[in-house]
Amino acid sequence: MTRRLGLGFGAVLIAALTVGVQALPVSAATIFLSGLTTSTVGSTVPFNGDVNPYGVTVVPHSTGDLQAGAVLISNFNAASNLQGTGSTIVEMAPNGALTLFAHLRASKLPGPCPGGVGLTTALSVLPHGFVVGGSLPTSDGTAATAKAGCLIVLNSE
Repeated sequence: MTRRLGLGFGAVLIAALTVGVQALPVSAATIFLSGLTTSTVGSTVPFNGDVNPYGVTVVPHSTGDLQAGAVLISNFNAASNLQGTGSTIVEMAPNGALTLFAHLRASKLPGPCPGGVGLTTALSVLPHGFVVGGSLPTSDGTAATAKAGCLIVLNSE
C-alpha cells in the first residue's frame, strides 16, 4: 500500500514539474541561462593522442598522485578515434594542467582483462584513493567487435 502511494505521488510530482517547466516563457529561460558562461580550461588529450573523454570524476581529497579538486578523465577512443580503444586516464588540475594518471595496456595488467582495454564512463575514486575504471573494448571501434571488459582498480600512485 505504501509503495503504491509513493509511486502515485512521485508520478503526480513529475507531471506537475513537467507542466511547470513547459509553462515557462522562453524569455524567462533565456534570463536564467544568460548568467552562465563557459571557458576552456585545458585539453584532455594525452601524449598518445587518446580522445573522446567519457569517464569524469572529481578527486575528493589528495592522496598519492591524486590532488584534491582535480578531475580524472578516461578517454574512450585511441588517437585513431575508434570507439572502445582508449587506454588513458588523465588528471586535470583546476588550472588546466594535464598529467597522465594511467596508461593501461592489457598485457601489463596483473590479471586478465577479457578483450583488452577500452575505457568507458565507469570511473570513480574510492575513499582511500583507489581509482576504479571500467572497460568495454573493441578491436575496430564498432559494436560488432565489442567484448566483455573488466573493472580495473588502480592505487593512487
